[in-house]
Amino acid sequence: MLKLVSINNSYKKILAHSININGKKISKGKIIEKSDIKLLNNFGKKKIYIFEKTPEHISEDKASFQISKHIIGKNITINNPVNGRADLFSKINGLLDYDSKLLLKLNFSNDDLAVAMIRPLEVVKKNQLIGNVKILPYAMKKKEVKKILNIKKYLNFIKVKKAENKNITLLISSDEENLKSNNKVISSVNSRLLNFDLKLKQVLYCKHNENDIKNILLSNKITNSNLILLYGSTSIVDKNDIIPKALKKAKGKVIAYGAPTDPGNLLMFGTLKNKQVIGVPGCAKSVVRNGFDLILEKACYDFSIDKRVIAELSCGGLFKKIIRKN
Repeated sequence: MLKLVSINNSYKKILAHSININGKKISKGKIIEKSDIKLLNNFGKKKIYIFEKTPEHISEDKASFQISKHIIGKNITINNPVNGRADLFSKINGLLDYDSKLLLKLNFSNDDLAVAMIRPLEVVKKNQLIGNVKILPYAMKKKEVKKILNIKKYLNFIKVKKAENKNITLLISSDEENLKSNNKVISSVNSRLLNFDLKLKQVLYCKHNENDIKNILLSNKITNSNLILLYGSTSIVDKNDIIPKALKKAKGKVIAYGAPTDPGNLLMFGTLKNKQVIGVPGCAKSVVRNGFDLILEKACYDFSIDKRVIAELSCGGLFKKIIRKN
């Protein structure tokens, strides 16, 4: 509880606000000592704001640590809290996964608590700061902490997922040999996969026509693949374009053509038996984040992908410094 008290009654209380006296700072949160009282009296201070902690309270650091420990799951570590703030770090390269509605509910549940996280489904690096748990006052009532710890929905609801061990094939279809362009595609795809500790298992080539692509898709070359990336020398401009038709001829299914992302509109997602298939947009040659990244991430982390999932990409559909020439 915050109180305004006389200097002489502030011994062993928590200083609520920092005080500067002739260049000397007594920081907020400090337990007031006799030397502090003497200094304050010497400079004519009469009263100060203190936070009075009672046996009903738990310290801000202990509260933030206990709540952090309750809400985090796999592959997340907590630092030692400082000033009531426990920082959360990823232990691995992975994908941050949590229910944003549950996080909102947790923050609404108590005025003394603030839990901040980077956006869900973000790719994160090992040792990256991904969020923190902050207790706003200098202590929190034990019963309020206990109430949060007793809610099972909050248990381990924030986690970092490790990518599945994918066998990934990139099929480049082109009527011309363009070594420089092909190498650029291979390099950019592998650089993306490296973020998940994955890499291409194989790169295959064929002519850019329905039958040649279909024949590769039906061949033993991709039997062990569970994710197939189809990159053509021309963009997929229609659901009946070369790559979608080739997939359908191979008895595959086009789940969605086009994505509400820019860059990366001209993207296709489908399936071939138990394999996921991505028709890769031309912008994938660039390492700049685009619609291809959003789908590739979901595929590598075994999310179920359907037309709705792709439509939902419209919220946060990229952009950044796109300049169009008339």
